[in-house]
Amino acid sequence: MKQFRVVAILALVLASVVLEPGSAQTSSGVSALGINVSPAKLELAMPAGAGYNIPVTIQNGSTAPTHILASMVDFGLNRSGDYQFMKVGSKPYSLMRWASINPKEFDLGPGMIQQVRVSLAVPKESLSGEYAGIVFFATRPTRQQHGVAFSVRIASTVYVTIPGTVKIGGAIAKMTASGDKSGETYRVLFRNTGNAHVYVGGSLEVRKDGQLIERIAMPSNQLVERGEDRLIQVSGKALPPGKYQAIALVDYGGSTMTGGEIQFEKN
Repeated sequence: MKQFRVVAILALVLASVVLEPGSAQTSSGVSALGINVSPAKLELAMPAGAGYNIPVTIQNGSTAPTHILASMVDFGLNRSGDYQFMKVGSKPYSLMRWASINPKEFDLGPGMIQQVRVSLAVPKESLSGEYAGIVFFATRPTRQQHGVAFSVRIASTVYVTIPGTVKIGGAIAKMTASGDKSGETYRVLFRNTGNAHVYVGGSLEVRKDGQLIERIAMPSNQLVERGEDRLIQVSGKALPPGKYQAIALVDYGGSTMTGGEIQFEKN
């Protein structure tokens, strides 16, 4: 039985100057275009061999007409958590190789709404875990102040899991500690060993001769995609000379947390 769950809407908005692709833009330049996409994130459970039509709604909330072009990409995150996009089929767990969009291109007048159908047809073969992809909706470049033209891409991210095959797993692959008189920097490399995306958080303890020196909270809800690593970095206070332990505990949503420990010395 096909089922779906819409999770918290978190739009991934990327703006680019047409003359300088990839450069960051001000929030005023993005909001002036007034394009909204819903849902921005969708999770589905679909057995192999099933199909599903996802309705995606695009709204032009601005006072100017615009032209929209839809496209599909594979994606991943680097160790720092920055999104990386690539052509469909590049990732081993690409979902959009089984997808189509209708319509792929359309005009939207001020305040108008367009519904786009993203059709998925999961092949009937041996599949397990989670497959993912992004549908981008890009505007035609719009000229703003000082003659600079802005284009915006808004993403709808889709995750599909094969029922009964999802495994959540994670491990700390590496830890380091370094610092100077101003303080210590601790780096924890978390590896997603399962077959679905997870969100991680946790804490790091610094001990000397078994005594707790400080406990540092890690940033919470850090996304780690299937088969990828995430570098978690936290800062601590400066330490006097001596031998220390750094103990990391990472919560990735599994039945237990994963831990790691290193010994380091300050001279």
